[in-house]
Amino acid sequence: MQTFLQNLNEKLKLNNELNYQLLMSQIILNLSIDKKDKELLLLLLQNRDKNYIRINHNEGCFENVKSYLRLLRPLKLPRKNLTRIGGKNDGGYVMHSMGGGFE
Repeated sequence: MQTFLQNLNEKLKLNNELNYQLLMSQIILNLSIDKKDKELLLLLLQNRDKNYIRINHNEGCFENVKSYLRLLRPLKLPRKNLTRIGGKNDGGYVMHSMGGGFE
């Protein structure tokens, strides 16, 4: 019985991973971003340990990581459009207000 449950658990885990991959792939494909950025995000979605990015001596891997990190740069936004959202002691979030009623 234990082996059956372990096997079922492994299959459920694989099913969840595949569903995640499909969902994220569709989200990436439907984004309004440059084709090269889509390709990079799809490459980074590869099945791997989610806790770290594996880096090897492959030049292509190095270029992909650099491209990905360029996407993560902070935005330069006017301070007057930034609004803190959240409770007094929860750390809150800083959001870009576009006149949607957050003040």
